[in-house]
Amino acid sequence: MAKIQSKIDVVLAGRGALTLRSNDHVATGGEGSVYRKSNTIIKLYTDIRKMMKDDFVQKIKILSGLTHKFVVNPTDVVLDARGNPIGFYMQFARGEPLSRVFTNDFRKRENFDDDDASVLISRMREVVQFAHNNKAVLVDANEMNWLAKVGGKKGPQPRAIDVDSWAIDRWGAKVIMPSIRDWHSNEFNERTDWFAWGVVTFQVYTGIHPYKGKLQGYKPNEMEKRMKANASVFAKNVRLNRAVRDFSSIPGPLLDWYESTFARGNRCVPPSPFDKGIATTQVTRVLHMVSTASGNLIFDKIYDAGSDEVLRVFPCGVALLQSGKLVLLSNGRTIADGYTSNAEVIHVEGGWLSADDVSGNMQFRYINSVSLQAEELTLAAKLTKLFRYEDRLFGVTERGLTEIIVKILGRPILALGQTWGVLTNSTKWFDGVGVQDALGVMYIIAPFGTNACAQMRARELDGLCPIVARGGNRFVTIIAIDKNGDYQKLEFTFDKQHQSYKLWQAVVDSPDLNIAILPKGVCATVVEDGKLDIFVPSNGTLNVVKDKYIATDMTLANWGDKVVYIKDNDVWQLRMR
Repeated sequence: MAKIQSKIDVVLAGRGALTLRSNDHVATGGEGSVYRKSNTIIKLYTDIRKMMKDDFVQKIKILSGLTHKFVVNPTDVVLDARGNPIGFYMQFARGEPLSRVFTNDFRKRENFDDDDASVLISRMREVVQFAHNNKAVLVDANEMNWLAKVGGKKGPQPRAIDVDSWAIDRWGAKVIMPSIRDWHSNEFNERTDWFAWGVVTFQVYTGIHPYKGKLQGYKPNEMEKRMKANASVFAKNVRLNRAVRDFSSIPGPLLDWYESTFARGNRCVPPSPFDKGIATTQVTRVLHMVSTASGNLIFDKIYDAGSDEVLRVFPCGVALLQSGKLVLLSNGRTIADGYTSNAEVIHVEGGWLSADDVSGNMQFRYINSVSLQAEELTLAAKLTKLFRYEDRLFGVTERGLTEIIVKILGRPILALGQTWGVLTNSTKWFDGVGVQDALGVMYIIAPFGTNACAQMRARELDGLCPIVARGGNRFVTIIAIDKNGDYQKLEFTFDKQHQSYKLWQAVVDSPDLNIAILPKGVCATVVEDGKLDIFVPSNGTLNVVKDKYIATDMTLANWGDKVVYIKDNDVWQLRMR
């Protein structure tokens, strides 16, 4: 594992001395490393001369005066033990990277709808206007430099981060992610900011970049070429999957602005999402769908949620509904109620163990499979996050990743199993896998078998920012964004002991990940409407099944070794004839 300094002594100007330890590390990338201490974020530059160049300390002082409720601006500078400026600090802000908000999975789990999208986008517009009113240009306001805080009475709120890269006064900027760059401009200004805002907010509504989708004459990785040619998703012959959300969700005047900006190259201040009007833009979504069924697939409806909605299906055969109910897919019976979208469920001796993160308060229940009586359980450990791999449950603590087990000793009790040391602040946890950033050196945290967990060095992830991921039997798939704004899909296939792996990698249109990983080592995924890819990572076997009923808006999951999917309010099983 990468060597991380056990401690760094710093001084926060206006606050005092502070010691940063390895477990305070959050991430490393670009020009520095980020640490978190309670509610304070500390950014230390890799090149400590940066603060002395062009009087950068003065820039931090100016930015500290740009206070706005949706802007995470610098508070003051950070000094080393000799009094030299080496970075700055700011208030910690909770939220998801904006790219997570692009995905259909996020929308379903967080109950995030088009009205929420309009509120979030309107507030992002407010941030850009605030910067411009203060004679600042955001320049590189890509999706990784926005956080989104959802839920609560105030509705979804953005947080603009990386404010130290804004151009203001005599301090310019040269770095921008190519995917949000206005290639028709030779400089950075207010108009290029609005173009960048348009690119990321369009994805909040639709889930796809305005210059993605299949378009004749362009290869999948030729986004820059398409941006220069205004060859956008508004082109008549563009082909989009069903997972792309309909453009009709965009308010009329704003939809017209998107079309004018992306397809005709016009540049002006966008209207608010709440401006009234009817869209004049006529958009025809051309779906890529085969015309005939192969006859090899059977679609069986196994659960109908009625007016409720299925959020998730757990491998143990339990589904979580929007109402907070847990139901058995085998008979549709409700076994418990009162859960949030953070819940996890596994099968244990004599029933099920449910766990839920309710505003940081971890709640556990043992549900008896015969009586369906739910018993509250307590755990003598402070957990910061719940994590599940197949039918194994873990908690994240200050020490690392700890397995949680149920013992039946007359009555069920919770106990702590083995702990694996990880850098908890700098590890992102996904469905069945974690990705750890050890000062820019990336590791995959992958449980496997019945009681093992691997920490595998993954050089291919260095310099990438993981957005979504899923792990299963000897297989991990990750979608991460690179420095160009492209979404890289990486598939890792491990040997039996998780000591080595094979890698497949490609650029994809969006951060949506739609795959079922079965315990027996078979995977099923829908990447394109009309095609189901069934593959075995360990031996490379691939079977592509074409059927007109297969679509990218089917949310795949697994119930044991069964492939299931969520469609509208129903759960279906997908099997070969």
